[in-house]
Amino acid sequence: MGLRQRRHLSGELGMSSMADILFILMMFFMMTSALTAPSALALLLPGRSAANEKMVDQSKLPHIDITNDGLLLLNGKTSDTTAIRTAVERITKSVSDPSKINIVVSPESNSLIEDAVPVLDIITQAGANVVLDLVD
Repeated sequence: MGLRQRRHLSGELGMSSMADILFILMMFFMMTSALTAPSALALLLPGRSAANEKMVDQSKLPHIDITNDGLLLLNGKTSDTTAIRTAVERITKSVSDPSKINIVVSPESNSLIEDAVPVLDIITQAGANVVLDLVD
């Protein structure tokens, strides 16, 4: 009959099942990453709009600068986070609606984000709006 046994074994593996597993894992990670909500701060960018015209008088509000060295300047004077917290809370408590208050934060171009985050947290916790003025 001429039947011969095959003595050569194939070294190949079937990859179709591996492709199916990778596809299922990719779908799982894509769906679970879409469910996570990013924790970001709501920032207003400088500009003129009808909403900004109804805000509180901006000349009386503090202006916070963050230098490249990490120094905090409250209205041009060297300050720290406790003084900034006091100033922001004083202003937000003096108005009926703190969401109408815009406080400008101006970090310099090479300042660290670690220096800006505590200031942004203080302002958002007080209920005021942060206007981020990026300096080139």
